Amino acid sequence: MGKKNKRAIKNKRQNEKIKKLDNENHTKKLKELEDVIYTYRDKELLAYFLKEFKYGQEKNYYKKNVILLYNLEIECLEFAIARFSHMDNSLDPVRRNLMAIVPLFAAFLTVAFNVNENKWSGFIFVTVSVLIVLWLLDKDRKDRIVTGYMLKTFEQVKARKEKDEK
Repeated sequence: MGKKNKRAIKNKRQNEKIKKLDNENHTKKLKELEDVIYTYRDKELLAYFLKEFKYGQEKNYYKKNVILLYNLEIECLEFAIARFSHMDNSLDPVRRNLMAIVPLFAAFLTVAFNVNENKWSGFIFVTVSVLIVLWLLDKDRKDRIVTGYMLKTFEQVKARKEKDEK
């Protein structure tokens, strides 16, 4: 056996080991993803998918995640779609109108308190409560955005998988 053949055999064995490790890792990730979809609570589910599909990663990272989604069973995809659509419906889009109403309400309360030295405590209380409401509304808006794009992603993966099966 020549030197080239020995090197080729060695490289082939290393490649087989790498593929075997990748398959094991892929299987673990697939089981983890199924567990996430079936068992995590809504907030934990959103946090997981926000972390996994966060912008700014390498192209291969996203490809691996989409392939992982594509390898899910149809039942799991349907459950994920149902779950994300329920979350999307529970985060009502009418709440975005409150973003315009809250500052108007704050202006009304400012005029009502007439902002003089005796009523600063009431003004501060109103300001803090308005800021808290705005923060909560912004958090809901961000959750709705994550829910929307994950719902769309799962629908696309399911449609593609059904198309490939035909």
